[in-house]
Amino acid sequence: MPGAAGLLLALLLSGGLGGGQEQQPQAHQQRGLFPAVLNLASNALITTNATCGEKGPEMYCKLVEHVPGQPVRNPQCRICNQNSSNPYQRHPITNAIDGKNTWWQSPSIKNGIEYHYVTITLDLQQVFQIAYVIVKAANSPRPGNWILERSLDDVEYKPWQYHAVTDTECLTLYNIHPRTGPPSYAKDDEVICTSFYSKIHPLENGEIHISLINGRPSADDPSPELLEFTSARYIRLRFQRIRTLNADLMMFAHKDPREIDPIVTRRYYYSVKDISVGGMCICYGHARACPLDPVTNKSRCECEHNTCGDSCDQCCPGFHQKPWRAGTFLTKTECEACNCHGKAEECYYDENVARRNLSLNIHGKYIGGGVCVNCTQNTAGINCETCIDGFFRPKGVSPNYPRPCQPCHCDPIGSLNDVCVKDEKRTQRGLAPGSCHCKPGFRGVSCDRCARGYTGYPDCKPCNCSGAGSTNEDPCFGPCHCKENVEGGDCSRCKSSFFNLQEENHKGCDECFCSGVSNRCQSSYWTYGHIKDMSGWYLTDLSGHVRVSPQQDDSEPPQQVSIRSVEAQRSLPQRYYWSAPAVYLGNKLTAAGGQLTFTISYDFEEEEEDTERVLQIMVILEGSDLRISTAQDEVYLQPYEEHIHALSLKEELFTIHGTNFPVSRREFMTVLANVKRVLIQITYSLGMDATF
Repeated sequence: MPGAAGLLLALLLSGGLGGGQEQQPQAHQQRGLFPAVLNLASNALITTNATCGEKGPEMYCKLVEHVPGQPVRNPQCRICNQNSSNPYQRHPITNAIDGKNTWWQSPSIKNGIEYHYVTITLDLQQVFQIAYVIVKAANSPRPGNWILERSLDDVEYKPWQYHAVTDTECLTLYNIHPRTGPPSYAKDDEVICTSFYSKIHPLENGEIHISLINGRPSADDPSPELLEFTSARYIRLRFQRIRTLNADLMMFAHKDPREIDPIVTRRYYYSVKDISVGGMCICYGHARACPLDPVTNKSRCECEHNTCGDSCDQCCPGFHQKPWRAGTFLTKTECEACNCHGKAEECYYDENVARRNLSLNIHGKYIGGGVCVNCTQNTAGINCETCIDGFFRPKGVSPNYPRPCQPCHCDPIGSLNDVCVKDEKRTQRGLAPGSCHCKPGFRGVSCDRCARGYTGYPDCKPCNCSGAGSTNEDPCFGPCHCKENVEGGDCSRCKSSFFNLQEENHKGCDECFCSGVSNRCQSSYWTYGHIKDMSGWYLTDLSGHVRVSPQQDDSEPPQQVSIRSVEAQRSLPQRYYWSAPAVYLGNKLTAAGGQLTFTISYDFEEEEEDTERVLQIMVILEGSDLRISTAQDEVYLQPYEEHIHALSLKEELFTIHGTNFPVSRREFMTVLANVKRVLIQITYSLGMDATF
């Protein structure tokens, strides 16, 4: 009978990525980074559930020619004893990873048929990506039926590959159709069963090569499925049948155990001479190396691309403008620094901020979702671009300035509070940055003096004449001279048929419009709030025959709508308009004198330079068979920069559309009484992405 062989087990653990056993060269700077294959065996923890001689001295014999009743030439039998002082009689499982010419050995099936079932488990002590498992036989045949398994937690194990003595047993034992010939794979996470490596020959030094990467569809640029399939911390080999040349059946054929030559059953066992584990740390394409930490005995990635963590699985502090992404062999994905204008070291990524284009990146574009935290120098905001309450950034001062925020100087007597206008983008009612919000009767940047029509700071009592309704240079002296549409001894009320007394109105009050059924009116304190839901907006031509739905923000409700010029050119004429939904239509008489406010920004085509552009804005109102429009306002904007456009709804700002004829008050109020369409046209000489 030919000689037997033991079992050598080698787990080649590699980062996959379609390189075979050789490390792929770095093709160019833009490719992802992947560390070299490491030998992990010497640092793994290895265990087994059975070892030869652990219960006392035990004889074992190699599988060689033997004839019962005849003397054995060159006897091949030895003793194994785990408690022996002779190292050659001890065969612990650690021999499989010490790199020496020793081996681990299981009990022979003479000790019981249950020793067909032996398990070896390796704990790599952290998660790696496995590419190859190479099993080499030592002084026993290769195992017949066995399963290679993986786990992340040593609790749930999943199969990598099944092995069976015959193709039929793939179906009967594992319920998997056999893969004939050399193993091949149709899917990235396919688990196959093969009999290719379970043949009885060779009896010694047989090898089993299992590739978890090569031959799979995404081997060159691994898919998420392949990366998940190859990730493991625990690797388990569940041996289920020793190759015995059917000697175990010979034992059952004998009714009297004394008739069985004991040397026959001592030949059949598993043995592992060496286990080599070659592997790659999981650094997600962001590290060239992952050396072993001598203190923790773990490998730690030397991260690049502004990534951090043991596995480079997160962006470093201050680099969260874009979400973390794994690199691939072909593409590197860097973590981008947040733009905190030098006022914060940390930030986080907010998907909602990114969707609404609220975060300014380091290139001056509103792309990404970085939100700065712990802003210094009294700054605040997504990019530390504004100031905390009680401070303001003066006009012309950049957020990059070392100390951009200055304290507000609000007079405690005349101010509503100690919070002033914080910066140019947050001006209110024409107030400049640093201006405080004054109580009635007070004025000035700091609200530290009496308003027109008031006297006697710090009490600021009303003068004899109204400051809003009189034309007196000093309303506190002389007889009161009222504005054209104002009356009363102190010029404090509108004349009949007029309303809305305002200091900036040179006539004092606006004329009522009551559709000819009355000439009596009074000021209304009803106001329109901000309509944030942008649902229902669409693009159209002036005739209204074309209707194109824009792209909406994913948030609920949508905060903005946008359309690319490419889409518009395909579906719309050269001139097209944003058309407002029903909430803006109908009787809007109470909006007279108010404001229509909207925010616009634009993107630019890839071939264009990132330079400032001029946008022309026009608003058209239609109603009661009239069409009125504003003159075109020009706005100078950088790409992605936002502009808040506020249009006062006053007749003097409108003309009959297509002419230079001014709109009368009657015509203006007639349109507001029954608004049919609100159209906004934003023109731009080159292609753009319009966001509204």
